[in-house]
Amino acid sequence: MTIQKDLLKTTLAVKTNMKNTRVAKLNSFIFSAAFIFTASQSVHAEVNQCSLNSTEAASSLVAGWDFNAGDLPSTQTGMVTWHGDRGGLQSVPNTSLQGIKFGFKGTDINKDSTNEWRYTITSPMSSTWEHLKIYQPENFYHRAGLRILSPVAIDPTQWRVGDKIVNIKGVKATIAKVDGNYLYVTDYDAMFSKNWGAGKEVFNLTTNAEFVSEGYRFLGNNNKFSTQWHGRYSNAGMTMETHSLTPEKGYENGVSYCRPTLNTSEAHRGTGGQSNNLGNPAECFHPRDNGTVVEFVIERVRSTTLTSEDGSYRIWKKTASSDWTKIYENAALTAYNPDNYFTNGYVFGWSNSGYNEDTDFYLLGWNLYSQKPSFVK
Repeated sequence: MTIQKDLLKTTLAVKTNMKNTRVAKLNSFIFSAAFIFTASQSVHAEVNQCSLNSTEAASSLVAGWDFNAGDLPSTQTGMVTWHGDRGGLQSVPNTSLQGIKFGFKGTDINKDSTNEWRYTITSPMSSTWEHLKIYQPENFYHRAGLRILSPVAIDPTQWRVGDKIVNIKGVKATIAKVDGNYLYVTDYDAMFSKNWGAGKEVFNLTTNAEFVSEGYRFLGNNNKFSTQWHGRYSNAGMTMETHSLTPEKGYENGVSYCRPTLNTSEAHRGTGGQSNNLGNPAECFHPRDNGTVVEFVIERVRSTTLTSEDGSYRIWKKTASSDWTKIYENAALTAYNPDNYFTNGYVFGWSNSGYNEDTDFYLLGWNLYSQKPSFVK
């Protein structure tokens, strides 16, 4: 009850402060229409940006920053405090945009990378709606890799980066790296030892070289996108990850599919990825949207007890070519902690997939709501 009273007092204070000092911004806080330019196409792409035109949306906003409009991370706009300023606002190359940069260095297929920005929710909340506005890099591609063990050292002149390989079942992949007895591949049609494990023949379609595998290892490619938790990191965390899925299952290489995950208790008992009750896995980042702005609203609602299935994840997405659409929903989740609130979070985080090239995202705007904002349905 004390937390709830504090939350109410803080919210009222925030509203008063916002009304007196930022009314003009709040009337168009989720941004008015802007234009972005992509270097690859040299065309104008209209960015349809949401505006707070309703009392409901304005009243449920507890913190927000329009970085593209010049808001600084140090500016106190509500009950959220960022940890550092990440170097402040930076221009997005070849556009008229600016935001907070999240740079992921290019690495070998067996290396990962990380970049995150943490924040504290100063008045804990048991339900949140997080709005992220992101510039998606022109070169975004969700990498996925496997490692195959050869019985002898692999000749790099016969197994070259970029060569296509195939197994006895006709499952294909592309060579990404050769290292001693290890052959690293990417853009595979399917994974698992039944395709690439011990005893499976591997054939190079370019050089006709071949060997029989002595083992296989999947290289994890789940990447953090956004997370919130209570107290010690990941206590009852609700972490939005992304990962790749295979063409064998009807999906596309290079696409980053949404993977909402849960830690259900203080003991960090995870339940992994949660199914999408709307149907197929949702697309978080697709290369078709490279060089444009994408927006997300992520709903996180705690369950009422450790065994109750009344917690929820919902995701809405907007792109330069599509309006707000609900792409994910699961309202039968257990996400509970004895102190059943969110107190901390971060944007982006560890990229287990890594990237072939330096890949830079920009956070153009970030808002936190205590209710579902009215611009999503």
